[in-house]
Amino acid sequence: MARILWGEYPAKSFEALLQSGSAQSLAQALTAVPATTDGYARLRLLDRLRELQPGNNDVLAGWIPAMLMSNRPAPVHEITSAWPMDHGPAPAWRLIAAQVAQTMGAYDEARARFKALLRAHPDLVDVWQKYIEFESADRLDPADVRHVQIMHEQSSDPYVQEKSAFALVTAWQRDDPTRAFGLAEKAHQLKRQRQGGWRSDELQQRLAVDRGLLPAPERAGPRPRPVFVVGLPRSGTTLLTRLLGSHTQVAGVGEQPLVPRWAAAVARQPGPAFQGTEFAQAWYRAALHDLAGGADLVVDKLPANAEHVGLILATFPDALVVWLERALPDCALSMYLHDFEGGFAYLDAAEDLAAYASLIRQHLQFWRAQAPGRVLYMRYEDLVADPAGALEPLLSASGLPWEPAMLDFWRQPEQTATYSEAQVRQPLNGRSIGTWRRFMPAAEGLMRTLGVVA
Repeated sequence: MARILWGEYPAKSFEALLQSGSAQSLAQALTAVPATTDGYARLRLLDRLRELQPGNNDVLAGWIPAMLMSNRPAPVHEITSAWPMDHGPAPAWRLIAAQVAQTMGAYDEARARFKALLRAHPDLVDVWQKYIEFESADRLDPADVRHVQIMHEQSSDPYVQEKSAFALVTAWQRDDPTRAFGLAEKAHQLKRQRQGGWRSDELQQRLAVDRGLLPAPERAGPRPRPVFVVGLPRSGTTLLTRLLGSHTQVAGVGEQPLVPRWAAAVARQPGPAFQGTEFAQAWYRAALHDLAGGADLVVDKLPANAEHVGLILATFPDALVVWLERALPDCALSMYLHDFEGGFAYLDAAEDLAAYASLIRQHLQFWRAQAPGRVLYMRYEDLVADPAGALEPLLSASGLPWEPAMLDFWRQPEQTATYSEAQVRQPLNGRSIGTWRRFMPAAEGLMRTLGVVA
């Protein structure tokens, strides 16, 4: 495996440890600052330990999720693609191997791994859910869907009922939207019972703190210039990133957890390692160095960064923020039909989903008014109808020309690890616009709560 060309960590003593420390000293460093508060520092330690101890399964078990969380599936695939299909690692790791192959666009391998795992463990509901989400509807075996339906109807385990319901939503939403929506309602009810409700007051507190920050005076910085694509989930952020990432001077770096980690570090009022924006700027660029590949622009497309626009503008004097908005009925319905994991409790009740969407929109409107030259607005429907026209303000602000080859984004081998993975591997189209109407009247309650229908 080729060594990753990591960016230099801004604390020189820590970088020196990475370069010359023993395996024992590196392992000890995993339990201390900065590794305990900084995902990039932890990732670097794990990668160096993997080099020094390639046969250490404990190190590998930490390295794989850290690499995937930072949108670096290719090195992981080099390892997991060699794992046997029918035996070897525990089922959870074999499921990860299938998902990594899917992310890399190795569909035949992914399909074979899913099917081998299901043959060996036909009662693993999580595997069934991920497989049905992966497989296109016209390739699904009706017997497989029937198996999941029986699991859903006969199991007394609420978790099995929840996950099998989400799987059936995926299987049926094209041909039986009414049935699919009813199952989505049931799945979200079960998920809410298992995980608890959403706290709107906590979000409002975070947004109030963010609105209290002062943007740094705009000025040019070192390459690459960061562009943050924000908005609601399922609003088209993956599509926009793939379009931009197909430009010869732009690198799409996927969904990076870096800004939320920086926000958490600021909130904790940590030690010297995280004091000051100069450190944060150097740290951010170092964390993306290998992914940027010498590009002029990097596009970080984590939708949840919408909560941290003030922090972004205060930290990065050269940053641009792109607020991508999709018509709320389509966007909300698409969110509701998917089983998002971690931090999405607002999806489990219609009133919470409506409240979250409203609060985020108000927050982004605030920052667009405060910094109109740095917070750009774009509609998903305009992007689909006229990509060159929709992208012109952003490209102009970035000093980049439109490149017709950007429309061939779907041909690029770039890995994609979001629910939009299937959509961005086909040419630009507007087939999803107005989809919410197919789910009426079953979705009338959700739409009324959103204020879409009277």
